[in-house]
Amino acid sequence: MKTNVWKLLLVVAVAGLCGWLLRGGKENQSTTVVVAETASVEKEAVIPTTVAQSSPQALSSTPPVAITSPAQLASVVSAPGAQSAAAPRRIEAPPPAPVNVPAAYQESLQQGPEQQEAEEIALNIRDFAQRFRGNPTGTNAEIVKALTGENEANATYLPSKLRRLNDQGELLDAWGTPYFFHANSATEMEVRSAGPDKKLYTHDDVSTK
Repeated sequence: MKTNVWKLLLVVAVAGLCGWLLRGGKENQSTTVVVAETASVEKEAVIPTTVAQSSPQALSSTPPVAITSPAQLASVVSAPGAQSAAAPRRIEAPPPAPVNVPAAYQESLQQGPEQQEAEEIALNIRDFAQRFRGNPTGTNAEIVKALTGENEANATYLPSKLRRLNDQGELLDAWGTPYFFHANSATEMEVRSAGPDKKLYTHDDVSTK
């Protein structure tokens, strides 16, 4: 009788021990799952902080957002505000330097053809004077000879389009009157046309400065 009682107690003890062991294993497994879920949540919470620190422009321009997937992370990184590279700046070349042309000749380009012709003759005489250190001298015909090759360098300073000459070799204006040359200085020559009335020093004269 006693032997049967001890056997029964032993069976009850073994059953209790097995139940306790099974219950303890389930609690450990539940604890492991909770810890894993907590670690996953903490990992997701760290992602926006890291992105905000690596992209100051994105942080200042847009409010922080919770990133829970790789697709959201890629969209934040590729946003326009996160790009710091500046567009290349185009450098334009400076304008060319102006040609050294007398102001009087530039003004003549806005006037009539007679004034333009007188200024062009004066410009050629100026070039002659700069090369030979002085104006051509003499009468109208002598000045024309000096400008058309009768000089030390056999150089021509009077274009063919301006060679309107009479039988005496004088240079004529648009009205057929010889030009009048007057030296203002050693290298500056005034060229004067008598104008339509063919009389010098009247109101319709065409002259250079």
